[in-house]
Parts: sequence; structure tokens; C-alpha cells
Amino acid sequence: MRCVILGGSGFLGRHVGQAMAAAGYGVWSVDRTLVESTHDVPWLAGQVQAEFVDVQAWWEHCGGADVVVHLASSTVPATANADPVVDVQTNLIGNLQLLQALRSKTNKPRLLFASSGGAVYGRPQSVPLSESHPTVPMGAYGVTKMAVEHHLRIEEATHGLSYRVLRLSNPYGEWQRPQGVQGVIAVFAHRALHGVPVDVWGDGSVVRDFVYAADVGQAFVAAAHHDGASRIFNIGGGAGHSVNHIVWTLEQLLGRAVERRVHAARPFDPPVNVLDIQRARDELAWKPTIAFEEGVARSLKWLRTVPYE
Repeated sequence: MRCVILGGSGFLGRHVGQAMAAAGYGVWSVDRTLVESTHDVPWLAGQVQAEFVDVQAWWEHCGGADVVVHLASSTVPATANADPVVDVQTNLIGNLQLLQALRSKTNKPRLLFASSGGAVYGRPQSVPLSESHPTVPMGAYGVTKMAVEHHLRIEEATHGLSYRVLRLSNPYGEWQRPQGVQGVIAVFAHRALHGVPVDVWGDGSVVRDFVYAADVGQAFVAAAHHDGASRIFNIGGGAGHSVNHIVWTLEQLLGRAVERRVHAARPFDPPVNVLDIQRARDELAWKPTIAFEEGVARSLKWLRTVPYE
């Protein structure tokens, strides 16, 4: 069995690749950038430097695929809102081109699409948010993710492409870049390690759902094997943690106070966003296994090897 990960050299791609390889798949990475040292990713069977939409460039090179894990995205919520036209051109249209290319394959793979549990639901009407919660995205990123979900449903109905959607909460863990615009745990932990203040908007009571990335990898393995009727699964940590709790956890692990820079609350931040993961527990036999504090400790250990820039 062969698995191709679109976006495989990134933070989440490495965790998913490790899990898929452990499950017996030959794992290939397709990404704009190559993993510089293959010693860091011994589970990779190979890698191709290509855009995810350029199926012709990577399909034969990888030897086809039984499973395609789609993690690639050229935007994050902030950049998608800043330029929604680019978001549509690169992500929505790019994904339609990907689906059209896979449509022509004699042996179609199963496509596992990483959607966003934090973006597609919008402002919570009830917590935790189940898969049946209304999807009313508040930003361009969530709109594009929802559009791709709908096109996957159409593609399966009309052309027989098997798929599963994993609506992820906030993955964190080793290999997450602390210099990025996403990943509050990596950013906070790295700054705290180097004595740099962390930025907190409002009183720090905003609650979000965090899931350790290695657990996300296991969720993709489960989705690759799933043969039930459901197509969409929330994948989260099973509980919420406030910004204040993140800072407190770092202080406990570091044994010292973490300095904060407090800013005015942002009106677009829902006070609570936590996913209901019962469907994944029931149908995928999946659940998070790494406790929040343990996951943060592992992240800190890895971040000690990353210089502050």
C-alpha cells in the first residue's frame, strides 16, 4: 500500500507520514520544498518537489497511490482574509484541478482532506461543536475549506472518488515552526524559553481545542481504513484550554514566570471553540492519547533545539 502526502515535508505532514509508515504504508512526500535531511524522516520512501495540483509531475514518480493525504495549503486564516482572491485561486481552484486529475486514474486513491474545525463552523451556537453544527465560516479560509468539502462530496457521487474529511482543531507538537503565524503553543513556548514576552489579547480566557500532532497522525491512519457511512470527522483533543492555562502550563514546566504583553481583546475571537470528537471515537475507534501537559512538555523539549530568530 502506498500513501502520498501532499504537504508532506511540513510539521503535520511529518507526523502523519510517521504514523502511516508505522501502519505499513510506503510513504511519499509531495511538497514545494524537500526535507533537507532524510535522516530526520527515515520513514519516507521518497519525496517529490512539486505543487500538489501538478499530479502529472508526482503521480508516476511516486508509483501511484492508494491513499492521498491532502495537507497542502498556500494560506492560513490571516492571509486568506487579507487576500481572499489569492485564497480562491490557489486553494479552491487548485483543489478542483487536483480532483479532476485524480478522476482520470484507473485505480482512484482514497483522498483524506485536512479541513479546519476552527474555521468552518464559525461562531459556536453550542459547545462542544459536533459535525452537525451549522457551518457558517467567519473568514475566507473557512469558506474555501467548506467549498472543498462540498466538491469532495460531489466528486464521490459523480465520479466515485472515495474521501474522508478530517476537521482538525489546533494541532501542535514537534516540528511546528515557532516563527509562523499559526501555532500559539509553539510560539508561546519558544518565546518563554528565551525570556521573550508572549502576546495575549484580552484577559486570556479565550478557550481553544488543541490536539497533539502524533495523535492526528493516528486519526489519518484510521480514516484511511474506515469503511462506514460517515465522511466527516472532528479531530480534536477532547477538551478546551484557555490562553491563561497555556501560559500556566509553560510556567509549571519551566519553573518560572512567563512575561505577558496584554492587548485589547479581538472582537472576532469566539470565547470558546471545542470540538465534539464522539463520532471519531465511535466510528474510527480513535481518541487522543497524549495529555495536554505531556504534549506541551514534548514540544518544549524539541523547541530547545530551535534557535530564537
